[in-house]
Amino acid sequence: MKLPKLLLLASIMSPILATPSYAVPYPAGVTLAETQEITLNNGAEVTSIDPAKQAAEPAFNLGRDLFEGLTIQDKQGKTIPGIAKSWTVNDNNTVYTFHLRDAKWSNGDEVTAQDFVYSWQRLLDPNTASPYA
Repeated sequence: MKLPKLLLLASIMSPILATPSYAVPYPAGVTLAETQEITLNNGAEVTSIDPAKQAAEPAFNLGRDLFEGLTIQDKQGKTIPGIAKSWTVNDNNTVYTFHLRDAKWSNGDEVTAQDFVYSWQRLLDPNTASPYA
């Protein structure tokens, strides 16, 4: 029973942890405004920006926009690489091995596999008070 619960958790957390960010080129000759801002209607206030404590659509939307996970979804909803450039699954579907691309946190530190291990362990730790623990 634990595996289906983990798969359900992974399917819920993937959109949260798999946040795409896109850089869009603009045509030559276009002058951008000095201040670049975007305003989004999130539908409601988020209860937490902590990915481990997000439990409703407004927070999921924010998480998707702030964080990139191992995988992301394309426009058709297909799972594609995020921080993971590739992955393999064993024959029993019990072991997933992710191969990470070079990535850095906003402070310049390298993103490591241990960062993802820590995130999952923290999410499942009852002391975190995650709705998914």
